[in-house]
Amino acid sequence: MRYRSYDQESFSRFLVRVPWSDTKLFSKQAFLCNMACVIPEIKAEDLKIYGLQFVTSSLEKKAQVAVSLESSTMTEYFKQQAKWQDKRRKMTFGHSTTPCLVNGLFVMTPGMNPLASRQAYLFFEPTKFEEMNVHVHRGTYEAAQQMYQQFMPDILDHLHRNGELAKLQFTGHCLGGSIALLVHMMLLTRQLVKPSTLLPVVTFGSPFVFCGGHKLLDQKWLDANNHIHCVMMHRDVVPRAFSCNYPNHVATLLKRLNGSFQSLPCLIKKNTLYSPIGKLFILQPDERFSPPHPLLPMGSAPYALDNTQSGFSSDIFRAFLNSPHPLETLSDPTAYGSEGTILRDHDSDNYLKAINKILRKHTRMVVRKVRKQRNLLWPLLTSPSPHRLNDEGESGLK
Repeated sequence: MRYRSYDQESFSRFLVRVPWSDTKLFSKQAFLCNMACVIPEIKAEDLKIYGLQFVTSSLEKKAQVAVSLESSTMTEYFKQQAKWQDKRRKMTFGHSTTPCLVNGLFVMTPGMNPLASRQAYLFFEPTKFEEMNVHVHRGTYEAAQQMYQQFMPDILDHLHRNGELAKLQFTGHCLGGSIALLVHMMLLTRQLVKPSTLLPVVTFGSPFVFCGGHKLLDQKWLDANNHIHCVMMHRDVVPRAFSCNYPNHVATLLKRLNGSFQSLPCLIKKNTLYSPIGKLFILQPDERFSPPHPLLPMGSAPYALDNTQSGFSSDIFRAFLNSPHPLETLSDPTAYGSEGTILRDHDSDNYLKAINKILRKHTRMVVRKVRKQRNLLWPLLTSPSPHRLNDEGESGLK
């Protein structure tokens, strides 16, 4: 199966720089995802430093599924998110719907313990999502169903206490991000919350787990770009795992091993298992940390794929997800271990470091620009007024 190829110039047409305000939000979400990876070490008193209130964790519920945090002093964060949503609504409907107060509940899914993660990945055959004509990664769906049951009491309590002002946001890294996406979609599909209650689900380095997932949002007249934000490091192999091109002999083998693959539209039509959904954000870190991507402009920056551009097609996603192809990454002996390229481009801590380093670089540039402008302006401010010189000259003549 042949797809259109792209070089840096043709691919860059569909890239837009992520606003710094949005990058700061990603930094906060990446921080929470990174924190969720050390659940046993989290102490309620430590969270107060960041204005967070501990609600519950997966360990308390005897299931390694998720951690949720509620913040009373992070209202400003949720206001920023609500303003972003409101801006999108105004563009679509022509009116504003932002509430005057926002009360938010974060639900972070750190993935699962190593054994559970391996089990979830091994059960990668498709199954029906919510008995609908949409296919989903079986292992992740089963994990999401467990999380849904475990944390619904906390979510319902939050909705009851805050009413129309309640906001929910799900985020997670790796498998945790995929679970977060499915729980977000389950709440929408089961109509337990209004779409306006859900802020965009944000995933970091997460594998795509839907085939035809856009149908779920299309049926409700919802824009996937507004509900799903997928952040991935430029060379991260994990988001590419199920969405790269599978060679014909591999696709044939999968169909023989498990009958459910025989009717999977993505495999039949595109030689892939699961397809991207939502808005894709690409994080290119400093080249001293990881080599630049051949399709991206030089330099560290966060980008978004703009699917509203003329000429955009699903081939754009495929071009990026197949460069580099996972087989290319996995065949390199230097990819493995604590110093390997897989961990370098996928570790949740490295996502946070990469985002924050880009923010610090931007801050330094702004500071230098302000100082330069101030240095140019200072001589003008300290020099004598020409009117004053004229006045002094006239008084001297007199």
